[in-house]
Amino acid sequence: MSNLRLVAIEEYQYLTCIKHSLWGSKSARFKHWQKGDFLAFIVDKAIAGLANVKGKPFQSRLRVWNKDIYPHRIPIKFVHALNPENRIPILGEVRDALTSSWGPKYGWGILNQQVLTNIAAETILKVIQSRPNNLSEIESNLKQLLVEVKQRKEIQRRTKRKKGIRKQKITEVEEVFKTKEEESIHTKTQASLIDLGKITGCSVWIASNDRGRKFKGRPLGHRCLKSFPNLGLSKEATRRISLIDIIWIRQNAPICVFEIETTSSIYSGLLRMADLLSVVPALNIKLYIIAPIKRQNKVMAELSRPIFRKIGLNDFCKFIPIEELDSLLEKVEGFEGHVQSSIIDTISIQIEEELGETI
Repeated sequence: MSNLRLVAIEEYQYLTCIKHSLWGSKSARFKHWQKGDFLAFIVDKAIAGLANVKGKPFQSRLRVWNKDIYPHRIPIKFVHALNPENRIPILGEVRDALTSSWGPKYGWGILNQQVLTNIAAETILKVIQSRPNNLSEIESNLKQLLVEVKQRKEIQRRTKRKKGIRKQKITEVEEVFKTKEEESIHTKTQASLIDLGKITGCSVWIASNDRGRKFKGRPLGHRCLKSFPNLGLSKEATRRISLIDIIWIRQNAPICVFEIETTSSIYSGLLRMADLLSVVPALNIKLYIIAPIKRQNKVMAELSRPIFRKIGLNDFCKFIPIEELDSLLEKVEGFEGHVQSSIIDTISIQIEEELGETI
């Protein structure tokens, strides 16, 4: 029988745990932890690594993590680590295993680092071990990875500060758009997402019913994929998913999905995203709703519906203010081949805060 615990943690702190082979806490929670117990690390809503407990808990005030001391510590040894593209979303059989043990509010089990045993633990361990083990590669590049994550966090911090100033200005002015103007904004946003996707090295799919829309005199579909990738889905599932506004694709798999909502029902766009998650839960897909900042609360309200919570859509969907897109595109134009798809997260807003004691 395997004992498994899960913890939610930020990327930089996760890499620090790998560097020092340690896990820490502000409280003395390790009394019943046993040598050989498994500890799975969740980063950005996806399982990123797996470690074994290697010894007895101890206390130390030597600074290891940059956020706090976390004096209660336990030695661990990583046995499996995944590159970001291989990480496992908390969906499908992983989510089912968690809810079978802890119910739909399984986040509290993660927050309190409760132990999973029997079938639930074995199921999650089996899923992790089925993925390629990138531990050696990560360990050899650890110094560079830590530098890159730190730089990325600083960019996000600066962007959020500017975003707060822009949001305040936007809310001071009431914006009223006519239907034709809203359609124009939708089309322009699709064009911007196509440009961004191409800059990040992705192929781009545009909704099949929007291919003929023109922007600056040319059909939007002229630089996009002509046919939807074969994901092994039914004809009806493929038809419904092919109506998603924009999908960035790499190695024949969707990695970023965008629905643009100016005045149309947010619910319909979320349903298309839910369809995608339901039929391909094992894929590491990032989901985004793009809308005017004034609609952010509406997006959050729709995502709180039980139908979306049940499949975890509310955990994985992020919000992007439509007002931020052009400024990001201006920053990255001309940098084709040097920009990762994760650049989109510098302007995204997490719908729900991550649960867990992040160190």
